[in-house]
Amino acid sequence: MCECVEIRYVHLMEHSNYPGTLGVGCVCAEHMEGDYVGPRERENRLKNESRRRSKWLERKWRMSATGVSFLNTDGFNIQVIEPEDSKAGWMITIMRRGTYNRVRGRKRFTSPEAAKLAAFDALMWAKRKVA
Repeated sequence: MCECVEIRYVHLMEHSNYPGTLGVGCVCAEHMEGDYVGPRERENRLKNESRRRSKWLERKWRMSATGVSFLNTDGFNIQVIEPEDSKAGWMITIMRRGTYNRVRGRKRFTSPEAAKLAAFDALMWAKRKVA
């Protein structure tokens, strides 16, 4: 609305008095929400997640005695499981360390890299919901 065309990170804003969704920058989101901390924190969290995701596949994954690729990070144990039947697709499991609360993903992936990226997305979701 301020006609600034160079918005690097877009905040999608909705209001009951305005039809549709507005894409605005951080400063405008702060003004529209009346919150001068929240939009900046959300933007910083998403920037950090984006940076971490871009380097996620470079991390050193370990191999368990049973042949499962795993990574322990942020208080979670993440596993990428190779199916016995190669046509079935790769699976992921995420467990909160120190508990036996384990969630196995239902979706199958065509490669271990695709499964690892999905595991990252699941980890970020779990951290927001559980932590």
